Amino acid sequence: MPDSAPQVGTHPRWLLPAAVFGTLVAGAGLVWLLVSVGLDRADKISSVTAVALSLLLAIISGLGWLHLHRAAPTTGPAATTDPRWGSGDVVTETGRRDELPNWPAGYPGYRYADEGTASVRVFGGQGPAVVNGFPVTMNGCDHQRFFVRWRTLGGQRVSAEVVSTPDLISIANAAEGNAGWIASHGCGQPCWTNAAVSQIVDVYVSWQRWVPEA
Repeated sequence: MPDSAPQVGTHPRWLLPAAVFGTLVAGAGLVWLLVSVGLDRADKISSVTAVALSLLLAIISGLGWLHLHRAAPTTGPAATTDPRWGSGDVVTETGRRDELPNWPAGYPGYRYADEGTASVRVFGGQGPAVVNGFPVTMNGCDHQRFFVRWRTLGGQRVSAEVVSTPDLISIANAAEGNAGWIASHGCGQPCWTNAAVSQIVDVYVSWQRWVPEA
C-alpha cells in the first residue's frame, strides 16, 4: 500500500467524557451548597460560581473542538497522489531514479489490490522484454489499472513502452532512459528494448495493481 496513509490525533479518548462528568459533579455540589446556606450568602456564591462555570464551559467547548479536529484525517502533501501518474490515460515517462513518483495515495474509482517485483533481462538487438507472469489481460481493460516503477541495475539506457498482450503491439509512445514510471489500463503491460546489440541490461521492476471499487 501507499506509505502515506492519513493519520489521526493521539489524544486520550477519556479526556472529553471526564470533563463532562466533572462538570456534572461540580453542578450537583453547587446546588447542594446553595440549598444549605442562607439567601444572602447564596446570592454571593451564585455570582462567583457563575463566572467559574462560564470559564469551565469555555474550556469544555475548546476540548470538544480539539477532539473533532484532531480526529479528522490529515490531507497534507503525504496524502496527495502525484499528478505524474496521469488521470486514466497511458503514461510512459523517464527520469532520474530519485525523481520517480511515490505510489498513488488513491485513484478515482479504484482501490489498491496487490503488488509485485521482478527483474527483467533485456538482450540488445532483440525484441521487447516483458515481465513473466505480469497480470495483464486481453479484455476488460477497465477491470484493473497498473502503476509501474523501474530502473536499470547498471545505469544503462533502455527504451520503455506499454504493449498489448499477447501480440506485444505498442499502445503508447516509448520513452528512453535508465529509470522511469508507467501507468496503464488492464490490457497494457510494460516492456523494454535495447538497441545496443552487444549489450545485456537488467531492469528492476516494481508495480501495483488496482481494481475497481465495489
